[in-house]
Amino acid sequence: MKNLVKFLFFAVLSAATVACGSEATSEQSDSATVVVETSTDNIDIATENQPYSYADIVKNQDSLVGDFGWTRKHELDLNNDGVNEEFLAVEGYSRGMGYVLFTKSGSNWKLLTDVETVPSSDAGIVKLDAEHNGWHDFTASQGSGRGGIIETTFRWDGTKYILKEQKEVTE
Repeated sequence: MKNLVKFLFFAVLSAATVACGSEATSEQSDSATVVVETSTDNIDIATENQPYSYADIVKNQDSLVGDFGWTRKHELDLNNDGVNEEFLAVEGYSRGMGYVLFTKSGSNWKLLTDVETVPSSDAGIVKLDAEHNGWHDFTASQGSGRGGIIETTFRWDGTKYILKEQKEVTE
């Protein structure tokens, strides 16, 4: 699923031409026309090392997550600097969304989750007391579809958040 989302994300982005200022472009195929608006006002474009761009996700979030009604953004201050990091939805499914995590760095946004998405829903994301190099662990929750909750815990590895543990909690 993650590779499919990444592929679809880049397919949408490939329809856009990055130019100075702001520009809308479209690409037509036999089945659909995709219109993507891009801007380099706040440069944080996707690169091989940063596969998701904050600005492009915000602009294209509706097409990335579809009609799923889950929360599209969660916010937590994970490094206690007084500024919330943002979890942005990049994929939607019946039990929740897949999110990527960004932190504000000057006037740009830096990706903190690599290509691993954070699975959650309206059940939320909680900052934990445990921290590594000044960044708190966090747990994201979503329904399991079997009457329980799936809790996924992420840990800071010094450069990005990585999956630490995933478990289903039942009553």
